[in-house]
Amino acid sequence: MNPGSNEWEGSYRFESRSGVHVDEPRSDPDITYPVVEYGRYDPLMAARVAVTGVHVYRSEEIPELSGKALFGDMVNGEILYFDADDLPEGGTDGIGRILLRDGGASKTFLQIIREKNIEQGREPASRTDLRFGTGPSEGVFLLNKQDGTIRQLVAPG
Repeated sequence: MNPGSNEWEGSYRFESRSGVHVDEPRSDPDITYPVVEYGRYDPLMAARVAVTGVHVYRSEEIPELSGKALFGDMVNGEILYFDADDLPEGGTDGIGRILLRDGGASKTFLQIIREKNIEQGREPASRTDLRFGTGPSEGVFLLNKQDGTIRQLVAPG
């Protein structure tokens, strides 16, 4: 496997920290390209992005996530997934977004952390430092440095 480090940024030839060449994407047959990717200027993401964690969820505890590869963005805490059994071929088309339910409302992980910070009497976090962990029965835990709380993904209801 050749991930193209220092020459490629995802499907595009690396130019500099400020950009990539968008002509001839995925043009080197010796490179292993990502199955999904998003740009640092994607409107859903913050100005800084950093993919973190990949966990293939095989449990039936949360049927909607079974067979999905979970990953996130460390900075803004977006939790995303793609189908682990029918891999996409790059780009954003195969990416789904997970919103968390808290008190009946849909929220991002960063929103939940900020609310906890306020409850703790602290300044609301500007980032999540999201990490994934696993436990018994393939439980998925969300960890972060910003509020000292470990959370577990559970089925709705």
